[in-house]
Amino acid sequence: MKTERKLTINPKDFFPPGYYPWADSISPPTELMKKAADDWYDNAYTFLTEEVRAKYKLHMLHMAAARMTPEALSIPNEHIIPCNRWMIWIAVFDDTYGLCPIKELEKIRIQMLSVLQGRNPTAHENGLFHEGAIMRNEFMSFLPDEWIQRFVERMSTYMKYGLIEEC
Repeated sequence: MKTERKLTINPKDFFPPGYYPWADSISPPTELMKKAADDWYDNAYTFLTEEVRAKYKLHMLHMAAARMTPEALSIPNEHIIPCNRWMIWIAVFDDTYGLCPIKELEKIRIQMLSVLQGRNPTAHENGLFHEGAIMRNEFMSFLPDEWIQRFVERMSTYMKYGLIEEC
């Protein structure tokens, strides 16, 4: 008979105090970030199997975003949510397309960049494209145009040299 073990994760096991030269801080709205992340997995990433979505939830990627925004007490949640969305989006994007043939990945890169630049995805495009459009709109609600352009350029660089060069 197989015995099930419940996995308990203590963030301090992975981020021990004093390991980094800065304070070990976490964004206050982590529960909001977790709830949003779980909702995205269940509703936006339905192209992934239920088992894969459950594994992503165990990764607790919202905690990476929480650690990137430790001063979030003074930042509106509307500014933290797209950071959280991006953290999850980039992981799923990399896992989904990271091993595609170069020609296919270049088409996907162009397709995604057009979404990040303002094109609305079609109904047949998977959740990554729809989440990309939502993330773009969220960032555009508070970032200046030059920051949006820089974000798009950095995403292009990531896709071109981070993914395509790996193939």
